[in-house]
Amino acid sequence: MLCFSLDKFSQNFIIRIVMKRIFLLFGLIFSCGFCFAFPCVTQFVEAGTGYVAAKNVEREFNPFNFTYGIAEKNESCVNFSPNFKAFASVQFSDKIFDFTTLGNYFIPRLGQETDSQKIGFGAELVYHFQRYYDLYSEHDIYLEGVFRLALKNRLLFLANLGSGLKFARIDAVDRDFLWDFSLSGSVALNYYFDCGAEIFGSIVSHGVYRYPLAFTPLYSLGFAWNFRNGLRVSSDFGLRLRDQFVVAPYIDRYEWNLKARFSF
Repeated sequence: MLCFSLDKFSQNFIIRIVMKRIFLLFGLIFSCGFCFAFPCVTQFVEAGTGYVAAKNVEREFNPFNFTYGIAEKNESCVNFSPNFKAFASVQFSDKIFDFTTLGNYFIPRLGQETDSQKIGFGAELVYHFQRYYDLYSEHDIYLEGVFRLALKNRLLFLANLGSGLKFARIDAVDRDFLWDFSLSGSVALNYYFDCGAEIFGSIVSHGVYRYPLAFTPLYSLGFAWNFRNGLRVSSDFGLRLRDQFVVAPYIDRYEWNLKARFSF
């Protein structure tokens, strides 16, 4: 019988490869299943990269992310304010791996919907997993209520309010998961032009891949172009303020993102 051992670097490298392949396989199966089971939905895939500079353990890195999702099909404007949407997304760099899945649903026809406007409420559920190699693992679960105002396929306003749980395990600490409770909230505004241009901005307590406990809002502003063939190209810049409501605030994170999405 042959016996051999791997050093810690090799073990982590193998774990990274296996995790990426598992989640990509999950996305492929998920995509094929919905393609045949729900022909009344639109699907989308998105790929992106960017640059992040932070003052915590992350420091500087270039993330790469891939997303697959489904949404209610809207013949007049595919990407505009669907009544339900769900997606699964992975992001990875040389040190960090993230997986996030999100689903939301808006109650249709509350007496305030017409062909040109949608006013109503919905709910959103988020699960996030993060692995920082050699340091820690964490799980985040958030449930939020959502208010939506959509006008004439042109303006979309969303406001979220909810709470979540964080479970974390530190590699150097020999004990079970640590856990904590956190409130969450966000506001987001998108404006669409007839030519296909789109501007958007948001103030959020958490993003798709980062879920801090304290309310340290991330401010972001971006621009996108929506092509008639279903392609959307976007770029945005964000910064996070820490200790904004306690002591002297300071910026502890900058990020820039570039993404391309295709809906079909």
